[in-house]
Amino acid sequence: MQTVQLDEKKNVTIFEDQQVNTEKRPWFGSMPSQLGEDFSFVVMGDRCGMATEGVFEKALDMVKDLKPDFVLAVGDLIEGYWNNAADTHQEWDDIDGKIAAMGLPFFPVIGNHDYGNLTMAEVWRERRGLDYYAFRVGDTLFLSLNTEHTPDEFSDAFIDIIKRITADVKREPERANEHMSAFVDELKGQLTPEELQGFGKIKLSLGEEQLAYFRRVLANNADVKWTFVNMHKPGWKSESEEYQELIGMLGKRSYTIFAGHLHAMEYSRKGNAEFIQLGRTGGLAHGDGTNPSDENVVLWVTMRGGMPTYRVIHLDGVNDLTAYQPHQHVHGESV
Repeated sequence: MQTVQLDEKKNVTIFEDQQVNTEKRPWFGSMPSQLGEDFSFVVMGDRCGMATEGVFEKALDMVKDLKPDFVLAVGDLIEGYWNNAADTHQEWDDIDGKIAAMGLPFFPVIGNHDYGNLTMAEVWRERRGLDYYAFRVGDTLFLSLNTEHTPDEFSDAFIDIIKRITADVKREPERANEHMSAFVDELKGQLTPEELQGFGKIKLSLGEEQLAYFRRVLANNADVKWTFVNMHKPGWKSESEEYQELIGMLGKRSYTIFAGHLHAMEYSRKGNAEFIQLGRTGGLAHGDGTNPSDENVVLWVTMRGGMPTYRVIHLDGVNDLTAYQPHQHVHGESV
């Protein structure tokens, strides 16, 4: 395993798999100078999966102003599912430019929309090189997983449905729930009962090479106070043996797993482990939108003394100052 000490003053180390021969990197920017044991970062949810335009961009603007030390993202940064490289590059060019303009270190993981077939996997490797990695900030370890090691490819007919509904949501965001219902109804008509049952399951693919890499990283960093695992699909909701192998590696250490995919904010704890499913940051709500967990959010994380605290920021509650125009007060002048 190759170790890259970014800067001793920054207290940050990147761990790269020597078996992957590439000069490209999936993250943006560099860590702030003199990053200490206490720091803060933001976790952003799925941008895509029938995105509402402008929501992720609003989150980027807000996070830029709040200035955390760095940002994590749980994947699905593009709509994806392209069968040609040109369209894939075009979509990446658009979002990469917006992320770079934020000006903060940004560490993404792969989502199924980012890596949904062999063409998209090849584009990822061409642009970003590594599809999994790890880094350490002081006494805190971060593991960035690829849950799409073997992409779960869909038929052309199914992709056509996704593309059409995505275009409908983009054109009429106020009717997003209607379009989502139409999507589900069309799926029921296209798929067999067995296929429908399988479609509702969380499928992970990590691969032995990736597991071996994280096994080495964890063994070489057994002294950390806290470990964060960032992955797109919530492995704790799957039947994946590879995920269980990862959990076995984490053992008795204190850790938090971030995931996305299901576009709903959830928190649970079991012993020394926390499980945080990020809500959406632009993607379409999978629920009816009436539950707070369905809202567009980002997660603020503060590390103090090796322990994390969390604050959920709801984007619908964050407004530009120009939204508050002068108006006539009901009670007239104040007394």
